[in-house]
Amino acid sequence: MTLVAERWEQAMTPEDYIASMQQYREEFEANIARTRVMPGDWAAFGQEPLAILVITEDWCPDSVQFVPMVIALARRIPTIEVRILRRSEHQDLADRYRRPDGSQAIPTFVVLDADLQELGFLVERPERADEELREALATFAREHPELQGVDRPWSEMPPDTRLAVRAFLKEWRDQQFDRWTRYLFEDLAEIAKSARARAS
Repeated sequence: MTLVAERWEQAMTPEDYIASMQQYREEFEANIARTRVMPGDWAAFGQEPLAILVITEDWCPDSVQFVPMVIALARRIPTIEVRILRRSEHQDLADRYRRPDGSQAIPTFVVLDADLQELGFLVERPERADEELREALATFAREHPELQGVDRPWSEMPPDTRLAVRAFLKEWRDQQFDRWTRYLFEDLAEIAKSARARAS
């Protein structure tokens, strides 16, 4: 049994994960409810069984936004099953999955077939969402030169600037929810489709 298949057996159901959440549970559940699963998603995902193993933590803003989307997808499309691991308890597995720049981030979505063979993975957020986020932050920095260190990396921003950026991002990200849902579903479907095409 591969490591990822072994951890799948240990992973929580979405319901167990939600029950264990210490932060952002209300927002997380609201995001499940607001996720729109479209007819095209049935065509993309409903043909063959698919398992999605999520590595995450409840304090992570990206996890609060993106993990509910796949939970909603699995609740509506019976061929999909989702299970969840906390990164703090499975760091060795999380370290296997990296962003293109080599960094490790959450959430991580590991896509598996019915035999729990890995088809591919997506780390943190879809690339298109990442590009839009970078552009939004750059625009915000240009428009708010009064905020000290606003163009620095997050960890190097002064506390007041970090609060202002966080407030901006919360509202801005919320406005992208439906479009970013499409990005996530399309990217996960493409991972599965491409892997199966290579195997055929």
